Amino acid sequence: MDQRGSARGAHLLCEGVATHASIEPGASGAAVEAAIAPDATAVASEAAVVESRNPFRSPRFTRWWLASLVAGTGVGIQAVTVAIFIRDRVDLAARASAIAGALIAQSLPGALLALFGGTVADRIERRRILARTYTVAAVVSVVYVLLSAADARAIWPIFVLGAIVGAAGAFTNPARQSMLPLMVTRAQLQNGVILGTMGFMATFQFLGPMIGGVLTDVWGLTIAFVAEVLLLAVAAYLFSGIRTEAPPRSGAGVVADLLEGVHYVVRRRELLFLVLLAVIPGVFFMGPFAVTVPIVVPDVFRASDRWVGILWGCFGSGLLLCSIALTFKRFRRRGFAVCASTAAAGTVLIVYSRIESLLLAVPALLVWGACAAVFINYVVALLQEQTEPRMMGRVMSMYSLVFFVAAPIGYAQAGAVTSLFGPQATLFSSGICATALGLASVLLLKPVRELE
Repeated sequence: MDQRGSARGAHLLCEGVATHASIEPGASGAAVEAAIAPDATAVASEAAVVESRNPFRSPRFTRWWLASLVAGTGVGIQAVTVAIFIRDRVDLAARASAIAGALIAQSLPGALLALFGGTVADRIERRRILARTYTVAAVVSVVYVLLSAADARAIWPIFVLGAIVGAAGAFTNPARQSMLPLMVTRAQLQNGVILGTMGFMATFQFLGPMIGGVLTDVWGLTIAFVAEVLLLAVAAYLFSGIRTEAPPRSGAGVVADLLEGVHYVVRRRELLFLVLLAVIPGVFFMGPFAVTVPIVVPDVFRASDRWVGILWGCFGSGLLLCSIALTFKRFRRRGFAVCASTAAAGTVLIVYSRIESLLLAVPALLVWGACAAVFINYVVALLQEQTEPRMMGRVMSMYSLVFFVAAPIGYAQAGAVTSLFGPQATLFSSGICATALGLASVLLLKPVRELE
C-alpha cells in the first residue's frame, strides 16, 4: 500500500480504538455493534476509495489527460497538413518519396535521442520537460504558418523543421508516459494507461487529422497551421502546471544511468520482447498508412482532401471506442492479446489494400483502430506494471526508441514500394508481413504470451 493508504489506515485504526474505549463496561451486544458499525462503514468506504480503478479521482491525472487531448489534437493536425503541403509542391512521381523523406527526417532525431530523453526523464521533473518541448513544437508550427501564408514552393525547410520536432519528441514521449504512475494508484494504473492512450492517440489519429483535413479543405493550409500553433501552446501551459515528485538522484552520470536502463531491460525477457514488438507497427502499419493515405484518397478513392483527415479519423475512432471498452473489464491474458492483435491488424490491412470504395474503407479502418487499441494499451500497461518506478523513464524511452527506429524504415519501404508499384501494393505487402510476424509472436514469444 502507498504512503497515503497507510496514513488513512492508521487514522481509521485510531478512531476505532477511541470508539472501543468509549463503550461502557457491561454494555449489551446491540450497543457494542452500534458503536462499532460507523467504523466498519468508514473502513469499507475508505477501502473502496483506495481500490477504485477510476484515475479521474486524481486531479493531476485529469489535467494530464486534458493536456494529452490538446497535444494529440495539435500533433494530429500536423500529420495531415505537412503531408498535404509537400504533396502539392512536388511532381506526381515524387510525391511518395518526398512525403516519406519528411517523415524520416522527423523520426531519425527521435531515434538518436530517445534513450537520452528517457534518462533525462528519470533525472528532471517531467512537467518542465513537457512544457519546454511543446513550446518548441509550437514555435516550429509558427514557421509552418509563415511558409504557407507566403505560398513558399521549396520543401527543404520542412525537413529541417521536422528534425527539430522529432528531437523534441525524443524527450516528450518518455516524460509524458513516465509521469502517469506518479499520479495514480496501482489499481488505477491500467485504466489510466488506457484513458491516457485514448486521450492522446485518439486525438492524434482521429480528432486532429479530421480537423486538419476539414480546415485545409475549407479555409486552407494556413488556418490549419494556426490551429496547430494554438493547441500546442495550450498543451505546454497545461503540462507546466502538473507537479509530481522530483526523480531521486542516482549519483551517477547520464551515460551510466542510460546503460543501467539498457541492462535492466535486456535482463528481463518479458520487457525486452514487449519493447521489440514495437517494430511491427512502426515498419508495417503507421509508416505505410501515413505515406499512402494522401495518395490513395485522390488516386484510388477519387475524393477531396478532407477525406485524408476523415480516414485518419476512422482509424482513430476505432482506437477510441475499443480503448473505452477495455476500461470496463480487465482481460486476463493481456500478453496473448498483444501478440494476437498484431496478426489481426495485419489481416485488416490486407483487406483495406484491396478496397476501392470509401464506403468499405471506413469500417475496415475502424476495425484496424480497434486492433491498434489492444496492442498500444496493453503493451504500455504491461511495461509500466512490470517496471520499477526509478527505471520508468528509461524503459519507456526504449519502447519509444524502437518505434522511432522502426518508423523511418516503414516510411522508407513504403515510399520505395509506392513509387515502384503503387500505394495498394505497399499496403498489401505490409499487411502480409505483419500478419506473419503476429502469428510468429503468438507461437514463439512465451514470456509475453503468458503475461496476465
